[in-house]
Amino acid sequence: MSIQKLEATALIRKNSIGFIEQVFSLNAARRPLVMVADEAQAGNLSGITVDRCIDPGDKTGWFTAKHPLIHDDLPAQVSYTSGTEGKPKGILLTYANMADASERIIDQMQMTADIREYVGVPATFSFGMGRYRAISAVGGHAYLPPRGFDPLELARMLTAGQVNALSAVPTLLRILLDAPGIIGDAGKKLRWMEIGSQAMTADEKLRIRQMFPNALIVQHYGLTEASRSTFLEVSGVSEDLLQSVGQPVGKTEIQLGDDKRIRIRGPHVAKSRVDADGLHDLLDADGWLHTSDLGHMQDGHLFFDGRADDVINCGGIKVAPDQLEQRIRAELEPGMHLAVAKVPDAQRGDGVLVAVQAGTDAIARVKTLAVAALQDMGVVAGSALHVMSVDTMPVTGSGKVQRNVLAQQFASQQPVQSDKNDEPAGDVSDVLSLFRHEFPGEKVEPDDSFESLGGDSLHYIQFSLAYEQRFGHLPDGWERLSAVQLQQTIGTGKQSSWRRLETATATRAFFMICIVALHTNAFIYSTNWGAAYFLVLLAGYSLARFQLPEIIRTGSVKTLWGTIKYVAVPAILMVAFLQVATHRFELLPLLLVSNYLDPHELKGFLLYFTEFYLQLLVLAAIFFSFTRVQNAFKARPMLSAVVLLVAVTVLAQAIEYFWNGDYNYHRTPWNYAWPFVLGMVLAVAKEPKEKLVALIIAMVAVLLKFGATSAAAYVAGGCAIVLFVQAFSVPAPVKVLVAEIAAGSLFIYLTHEVMISLVNKIFGHEMPWVALIAAIITGVILAHVYASASRIFARTISKMPAIRTSR
Repeated sequence: MSIQKLEATALIRKNSIGFIEQVFSLNAARRPLVMVADEAQAGNLSGITVDRCIDPGDKTGWFTAKHPLIHDDLPAQVSYTSGTEGKPKGILLTYANMADASERIIDQMQMTADIREYVGVPATFSFGMGRYRAISAVGGHAYLPPRGFDPLELARMLTAGQVNALSAVPTLLRILLDAPGIIGDAGKKLRWMEIGSQAMTADEKLRIRQMFPNALIVQHYGLTEASRSTFLEVSGVSEDLLQSVGQPVGKTEIQLGDDKRIRIRGPHVAKSRVDADGLHDLLDADGWLHTSDLGHMQDGHLFFDGRADDVINCGGIKVAPDQLEQRIRAELEPGMHLAVAKVPDAQRGDGVLVAVQAGTDAIARVKTLAVAALQDMGVVAGSALHVMSVDTMPVTGSGKVQRNVLAQQFASQQPVQSDKNDEPAGDVSDVLSLFRHEFPGEKVEPDDSFESLGGDSLHYIQFSLAYEQRFGHLPDGWERLSAVQLQQTIGTGKQSSWRRLETATATRAFFMICIVALHTNAFIYSTNWGAAYFLVLLAGYSLARFQLPEIIRTGSVKTLWGTIKYVAVPAILMVAFLQVATHRFELLPLLLVSNYLDPHELKGFLLYFTEFYLQLLVLAAIFFSFTRVQNAFKARPMLSAVVLLVAVTVLAQAIEYFWNGDYNYHRTPWNYAWPFVLGMVLAVAKEPKEKLVALIIAMVAVLLKFGATSAAAYVAGGCAIVLFVQAFSVPAPVKVLVAEIAAGSLFIYLTHEVMISLVNKIFGHEMPWVALIAAIITGVILAHVYASASRIFARTISKMPAIRTSR
């Protein structure tokens, strides 16, 4: 029931000693107060009549005055909620409300007059002023830092014995966790700590109590309407309860409604809220405050499950953002700030947005962790999961993330989408259109990346060429960036006529030329050969670098089957064409398994390299379809790859013992499995020590295979370059030439024997260099022709359902 306007004195919010003194002065005079940003706001408050506005000044330092708690059931102050949704509400607190909260924290922390606290929370916040009130009540001293929470200052004051207590919210404590060396041994001198009620993982709490081993650490859960409703003794509770926010004490009661929302009752709970119409009841008939917070109970402890307003309903399964944040954060290195919000999704109702305050290089890892966490929660989000990099997190004055602002930022970044089926062919005016152009037949969403779409090494080269032709410089790690993120990088790089040429691309082109040159007799790069082995090595390298992360993230080997299809279809078409042209019909070459036959018994051209290459990919797809294999490579990629290398080497020897492959020149997948897996070892070696180990393994493997020959030098040298020189700068035309050869390597291989025969027939004798150049040019052209035909075919197929419907 509303009443007349409340009369109060306005106090400008300033984190200063003067502000604290004014609060106690007004309390002593039993004069209600309301905190405002400035005088303009003081004159425009709804439901409150302001008699005057006080500017408290900017003094900082120590507050040592002693003030007893006031237990009168009279209006004391109006506090506004943090307003995460932009609609703060005025909460009227009585002196009795604040006294009860203070008495319980004094009791829980066993506070005495010896306390000398570094108050890391502004006095203008309910939590901060509550600390000054409790410390003053017991006769202790409180320090208000002039520059706000300063870890270096805190460490100095702890070391000097000037402070022995700390109050902070998790956001501030994470600064200490990011750099534990700042506190060091000084942490042993801390005796008391109170942590505010923001979400904090069990691991973070465990690390905080390890940093401050002698402190009595208490975390509270509460609201503006009901401060310090539960307490958790972080320093003493068992690890299985660290995730909780504690239990009620004193006369405070906690209940859960049928909808899992938290209810609170007790003498600390505010009874009224303020708006333009006056005061209104906050409590139900039985005195319960019904919150929008979700929770569950375990062993008498309350676990906070997030706000009901923020819950994400993704495909019928509800996800609490706080829980998802905690699961992801627990797997990340300290210091990475993230937040989860819901965004609209046409298929699932709500989509999941993970915002990360980090560079774009962290996006792929966060997305992998988010997928795994969601799967553990029973959600397969698919395209409804979005990861967005932000410069800063939008937060309220008390440090709470504004999820709705994140959702609005995400929406503003989404490009206007037209009907995909109506996109004109070749329209690649933005990055999303380029993705759809380069991945025909795939459903490409704005948050898809090259990796998530299953791109392999050949597509990598083709896409990078197409991108640089249209938009210029490609950023490092672009394959992990979404279409939206890539769009945002356009124009941010330094304009140059030079381009980054990856060593994997350069070596692919080089060894492809070596193979064709050997077959044309243009030049002999090595009398011991070895180029085919290195190209197989690059296939394994490509799998581990581009496709394995997506396999682990999704649990699906769809991306590998896409590569198999991409290689198999043109190979089959080439075999069919040759058989028709030469009238030499054979079934096994069409099935791409003729590599198991004696090559002298075959009538047509030999495509054995493509055949065992495809067979290796099929075996890899089967191998990586097992969850245990995926988990092993996720947990220990380097060790798993090395173990697999040893296993395939031993297996090849065992098979050859029973099945001697001399008759077909060992053109079998098990004979080429070792370079394939060695390529995986090179790809997963990330740290300098791992790269050194990978190089040693490569050199040993190469020497065992080729001995001290030129082939060993070529292959080992290629491994060293790929490991330690990821890319180098070349003029743009050179990049285009080399990349075109590398991108067309499949078609160069498929057609080079035909071009050799054709050149010989035209000239009547061998023309090695002409044949070499003709084979390269033909392969590059056919690669473009096949890509264009694939896009036309995909668009035709995508339109067929619409045609049938229109009839």
